[in-house]
Amino acid sequence: MRSCIRLMSAAALAASASLVAFGEVVHLRDGTNLVGAVIDASPDVDLVVRTATRDVDVARDDVLLLESRANLEKSLDELRRTVDLDREPAAGVPLVAWALRKGLDDKAIELADRILTVAASREPKLDVELPPEFFEVPIADVRSVDVLDESSAWRLLSLAGGKKPATAALANARLRDTILRSDVTPILLRGLRDVTPRIRTTSLELLAFTTPEGTIEPVIERMLFDRDADVRKVAMQAVKAYQEDGVIYPLVRALRQDDPRLRTAALDALEDLRDPRAIGTLIATLKRASTNSGVTRNNVSFTKQVSYVSDFDAEIAQASVIAQPIVSVLQEGVVLDVAVAGVSGRGLNLDERARVVRVLGLLSGQTFGDDLAKWEAWYQGRRDGKP
Repeated sequence: MRSCIRLMSAAALAASASLVAFGEVVHLRDGTNLVGAVIDASPDVDLVVRTATRDVDVARDDVLLLESRANLEKSLDELRRTVDLDREPAAGVPLVAWALRKGLDDKAIELADRILTVAASREPKLDVELPPEFFEVPIADVRSVDVLDESSAWRLLSLAGGKKPATAALANARLRDTILRSDVTPILLRGLRDVTPRIRTTSLELLAFTTPEGTIEPVIERMLFDRDADVRKVAMQAVKAYQEDGVIYPLVRALRQDDPRLRTAALDALEDLRDPRAIGTLIATLKRASTNSGVTRNNVSFTKQVSYVSDFDAEIAQASVIAQPIVSVLQEGVVLDVAVAGVSGRGLNLDERARVVRVLGLLSGQTFGDDLAKWEAWYQGRRDGKP
């Protein structure tokens, strides 16, 4: 195919866009579609197609078909009216393929988002597969496809962490295709600090895919401190992908802290990682909880007292009668004997204590329950090499 691409500056493109409507689709014989406007024809170059990002010189012999975008969109609308996407979302997949063949990439993405959104809203969720060619669609505002610059990488990450499922899948696929050829680690680390949980999750998934050196600490930070439970779960899987032996140490340190949320996150991670090196710290945690495990008791009373004159004590003094009143007190209410059973050493409550025991059982294979003496004896024997 005889064709030449002429890149244009942003200013030139902006100026040309005000003069030329991108209302045509040029289908080439090699299967390529050019969406834009035919702005020139000359003896040397039959057609010049101005797209949103470039000018393309195309030989007329290479053109298979020239169609109006407006007519194609009208045809797509007519096809959509024949399908009830709310009832059968999978029936819209052929329409996505048709839009892609006709060069209506933006319409194909819009339709795919609608299909996957409806499929995800069903109970149980429907499994709908998009055409393979969908994942080759160009994405707006992404200037490079082979090596991503910072702006394009952030644009893809934002879309991959967005709420539109087909767009997110497309952006995620594009990132995975190019991430090994592009240094986007700073963008992914920036994504870990984003306010949107989906972007943090996507960043963690991509870091797990590449495991770049020196990035496990911020991933562990998300695993322990992220306020979103789903993000913490994804961070756990990312940590496992790194296969770092030292990951156990920040977890056992977190288990010794006073913050119950931090201890819970550490227990979640230890339960998922199943690393037996945490057994000693778990037993120590159980011991701290048992040190002050004696139930604290106290008496609490809620009463009301009423004083009244119940009688008079009469006395005679110098021919006078003196009536000395006798005052009695009525009392009513409730006296409670209170036992504070939900607090023990380092602030561990009964639920946390039970959680520690369960994780101990998972990591050790033993069933000593909350019997601290048996745990300590077993662990000491294990350290001494006893069976």
